[in-house]
Amino acid sequence: MAQIEITLPNDKQAQLDRLTEEEFLNEERAIEELLSAGLEAYRGVADQAEPEVERSPFAADAEDEYGRRGEL
Repeated sequence: MAQIEITLPNDKQAQLDRLTEEEFLNEERAIEELLSAGLEAYRGVADQAEPEVERSPFAADAEDEYGRRGEL
């Protein structure tokens, strides 16, 4: 397992300590589960991003001239 060292502001460390005490067996398990949840949430947001659509040269010129949605 990889080892990572981070520096947390005091308020974040206090939050982590409280959360560990209330919800998890130990700090290592808390960090592992919180990191996993954050990565899953990020992956879900990244999957919802609009796919890039290939634009014709005309569309690209029109966007340059008039804005992305026809705004002036």
